[in-house]
Amino acid sequence: MAKRDPRDERRGKNRVQKLVVLTVLLIFVLVGRLFYLQHIKYDYYSQYAQENQLQRERIIAPRGLIRDRHGTPLVDNVPSFDIMLPWRHRNAIRDLVQDLCAYMPLDSARVFERFEAWSRRNAGAPFPLIPAANKFVISFVRENVDLFPQLRVETRATRRYRNGVYAAHLLGYVGEVSDQFLFENQNKGYHPGDLVGRTGIENVCEEFLKGSDGQRVVAVNASGTVLGELPLLSIPPQPGKEVTLTIDAKAQGVLEELIDPWGAGAAVVMDVNDGAIIAAVSLPQFDPNSFAKGIPQAEWDRLYKAPEKPLFNRFLRATYPPGSTFKVISTFAALHNRLVNPREAIVYCIAAHRFGNRIFKCWKAGGHGYMNLHNGFVQSCDSYYYEVAQVMNVDDLADAAREFGLGEKTGVDLQNEAKGLVPDRKYYNKRFGRNKWTQGLVLNNIIGQGEVLATVLQMCRVAAVVANGGYLVQPHVIMAVEGEDARVVARKKVRSLSQSAVDNLRRVMKGVVHDQDGTARSSRIAGLAAAGKTGTAQNPHGEDHSWFIGYAPADDPEIAIALVVENAGHGGAVAAPITKQFYLNYFGLLPPDSVVTQQTADTPGFGGGDSEGEE
Repeated sequence: MAKRDPRDERRGKNRVQKLVVLTVLLIFVLVGRLFYLQHIKYDYYSQYAQENQLQRERIIAPRGLIRDRHGTPLVDNVPSFDIMLPWRHRNAIRDLVQDLCAYMPLDSARVFERFEAWSRRNAGAPFPLIPAANKFVISFVRENVDLFPQLRVETRATRRYRNGVYAAHLLGYVGEVSDQFLFENQNKGYHPGDLVGRTGIENVCEEFLKGSDGQRVVAVNASGTVLGELPLLSIPPQPGKEVTLTIDAKAQGVLEELIDPWGAGAAVVMDVNDGAIIAAVSLPQFDPNSFAKGIPQAEWDRLYKAPEKPLFNRFLRATYPPGSTFKVISTFAALHNRLVNPREAIVYCIAAHRFGNRIFKCWKAGGHGYMNLHNGFVQSCDSYYYEVAQVMNVDDLADAAREFGLGEKTGVDLQNEAKGLVPDRKYYNKRFGRNKWTQGLVLNNIIGQGEVLATVLQMCRVAAVVANGGYLVQPHVIMAVEGEDARVVARKKVRSLSQSAVDNLRRVMKGVVHDQDGTARSSRIAGLAAAGKTGTAQNPHGEDHSWFIGYAPADDPEIAIALVVENAGHGGAVAAPITKQFYLNYFGLLPPDSVVTQQTADTPGFGGGDSEGEE
C-alpha cells in the first residue's frame, strides 16, 4: 500500500481552513447585513414597506361659491364622477384598456394618447381613464369589481355656472393650469390637471376661491387593488371662500335680455354714491360651463375666431367713440372755462357749420335754429358745439375729460381694463408733428368723435359724477369675501366741478328726457323723473353705434347707467328705449303680470318718437 504524500495532507488541511474561514466570513457578512437591515435601517424600510401598502391620494378642494348681492348663487359646484386607474406599468394600462373595449365603446388610441400626456405631468398619480363618466359606465364598474378590481369611481366637484351664458364676461371661467403657471406658482398647492380661474371674478378672486386640498390614505394589495380607506390618517379638504358680488342677478338678467336681440353691445349700471356695479353686460356671450368641463379644441377655435368675438369683454375692454354722450364733458369744459353764457343763443343751426374750407354737418337735416346751451344740449345740436370748439383750447377739453376719469383706467377690480384715449396737444404734436394740425380736430372731439375713445364703464362713471354732485367713485364688483375684512370704498371730489356746473349739467340732462324736443323723450316714464344723454357714434365698419348714459331718479339719484348697442343707429331710437324698459323693471313700475320680452325695433312702442330728435 502506497504511503500518502505529506504535502497532499497539508494542502488538504489548508483548503479546509480556508473553507472554514470563508464560511465564517460569510456568516459574519450575513449577520452584519441582517443587523444593518433590521436595526440600523429598520425605520427606513418599515416606512418603505408601509408606503407600498398605503397610498396617499390628494382630494381636490371644491372652489368657493360666487353669489350676487342678495345671496343668490351665481356659480357653484356639482359632483362629477371619474373612473380612475392606479398604475405602475404602462403595459398594464394597455392590457386593461384592450379588455375594457370588449365591454364598452372606448377609443383605445385616444385613451393611450391621453395617458401619455397625463403620465408626463403626473408620474405615479391615478389616471382618469374615463372622466365625467355616465351612469352606464359607473354602474358597470361597480358591478364588475371582480373583473376589473383596479378601477374605482371617484367624485370630484365640477364648476357650474348656474345660468349658462348669464354674466359670462363678468364671472369669467376656469381652465386647466399650464406648465408656465405651475412654474410661476410653485409651493402654492397647484398640481398638473388642476383648474384655475382664467378670466373675470374667477381669476381676480383665485386666491380666495381655490381652497386647500385634503388627503385620503388607502390600503392596497400587491396588485394595486384598494382594500379600504384609513380615515384616521386622511385629511379633509377645505373648500374655497365664498365671494359676494355687488351684482343684482335680476337686474343683470333683465339688461342682458333687453340688449340681446340687437346682437352686440355692452352696458353698466352702478350705484351713483359708491360705485358698486349692479349690472355689467357684454354681448354676445359664451357658456363658461364649456370651459369647466374641458373645452374641445374645435370649440375653442370656433369661439376664438368667431367674427362677433363672443370672448371679448365689451363693457371693460372695448373702446368706442362716445358720440354725443361726450357733450356732458364738453358742456362742463365750456362752463368751467367761461366760454359761453348759458342763456345766450350763440348759433343759428342750419345743419352745416363752416370752419375754414371744411363743412361740419349737424345730425338734424334742416338744422335746429337758434341754440343756447340748454337747447344745444337737449337737442344735441352739433353746430352749437362746433361754435364753442372754435374758441376752446384742445388741452382744456382734454383736462375736462380727465377730471371725469376718461383717458385712464377706473381701477375696477377686474383685469385687463382698457383706458381709452383723450387726445391733447402733446398727442397731436406726436402724431402729426409740432403744430402741424388744426383746430378742426377739436370740432370733432367736442362732439365725441375724432380720436376720443372711452369704455362703457368709464361713461357710466361720467353719469355718476353728475348724479352724485361731483364725486368720482371707484367702480367695484366685489362686495365681500368670506372671512376677509370689509373693503374700503374710494371716492374723490372732482376738483374743478363747482355746484353751479353740477346744477347746469343736471338741468340739461333732465331736459334730454323730459323736454318736448329732448332726444330721449321716447324714454319718459310716468312717475319717474330721469336724466341722461343720447349719442350716435360713427362707425367706419358699419352702422352707427347707439349710446345712452344717464341716471335715475333725476331728483334723488340712485343708479347711473351707460349702454352702447353696436350697429343699431340713433341713441334716441334704440339705447334710450332700452334704458326705459330697464328702469321700468328695476324700479318696479311694470304691471304685476308684465314680463321682460326680447323686444326689437319692430315692437310697437319700442323706440317711439319720430326720427327727428333721436340723435
